[in-house]
Amino acid sequence: MNKGNLAVDIVYQIQFLQGTFSRQEKKVGKVILENPAFASAATLEQLAARAGVSTATVAIFAKSLGCQDINDFMTHMRAQHSPPASNTLVSKPVPGGTDIAFASATSLGKLPGVSAEMMRRFAKSIGYEDIGDIIYQIRAQQNQLSQQESKVAQAILDDVAFASSATIEQLASQAGVSPATITRFAKSMGCDDIRDLRMKLAQASAVGSQYMAAQPVKSAALGSESWQQNIIQRQQQANRQLAAFDEQAFLQAAATISAAIKGVYIFSAESRCTLFASELQSRLLRAGHPAYAFHDAELMRLSATGLTAQQAVLILSVGTENQGLAEIARLAVSSGAQVIAIVPENSPAAARASTLLAIEESPQQAFGSSGMLMAIDLLLDKL
Repeated sequence: MNKGNLAVDIVYQIQFLQGTFSRQEKKVGKVILENPAFASAATLEQLAARAGVSTATVAIFAKSLGCQDINDFMTHMRAQHSPPASNTLVSKPVPGGTDIAFASATSLGKLPGVSAEMMRRFAKSIGYEDIGDIIYQIRAQQNQLSQQESKVAQAILDDVAFASSATIEQLASQAGVSPATITRFAKSMGCDDIRDLRMKLAQASAVGSQYMAAQPVKSAALGSESWQQNIIQRQQQANRQLAAFDEQAFLQAAATISAAIKGVYIFSAESRCTLFASELQSRLLRAGHPAYAFHDAELMRLSATGLTAQQAVLILSVGTENQGLAEIARLAVSSGAQVIAIVPENSPAAARASTLLAIEESPQQAFGSSGMLMAIDLLLDKL
């Protein structure tokens, strides 16, 4: 659209394209043409309500007009200079031309003295989601999806935590569709694949859990109230952990392991990590990567001093009291080997690592262990 004559362009575009609009889009165009004063100052939701359509329909209408997105459309609408009708009550637009009904926390965070994080919290407190949130996108597009993809959307909205960790087969079974439909749905939501969709769902779930009270487990037969609360806390912690992972770090770690043609040395000094080290060794071997697990401190130290650039080290720890592992990591790096550490970010070994896959530290052993297992699964998935 010509920025120099926005008001005329909106009206012209509506009139010119009238025959191409769907029945629902025509309702939006009619409201704008019949009451431009109201339309120029109304929020997205007020415009949708007056037209008797969903906000998603208004977004489609904006695209049909040639606007880049709903933000661009509302900016054009705000540029109309018709004064609001005296008997029409509308909300004033947010300063800077940004409307709370459709803005993202990032755009609102550009207001003087307002941070993006503050706006995210405010939006959550009044029931709004960031427009970049995958949950927002699913809700906004649900009515435009095919019947099968709509089932997937509903299954995700019914249990976001499950969807964020489910395999493609599990999610397909839950929604009553085929795995191919899950893949199509992920593409429809702008995701690269099912893994990308799961990651975004986990991030959305982790953010939402900070502002919403945890829902109790429905079945009283599952256990006591304290036991149910424990399960909820573990689920929230797992979602936070997944959202905190750095995908680039996992890709780098996978590349390091692939380049270690003379083997991967797995070092763990804690008894609770012994099982993880053995599992990781077994799965690396099955994937065609030579792997050796060590648990004795002296053997680890001797092995670390004899490594080369053709070998890699994986250090596992769920605690922060691992000065011994930090020294072993230093020796390995000095020998020329790349060191991948799956440890809490504030642990001594983390500072010595070539690549850090940080897990969340927790006073409860089970929480740290779940983060370790999740990190191992994601690393092997990247391989």
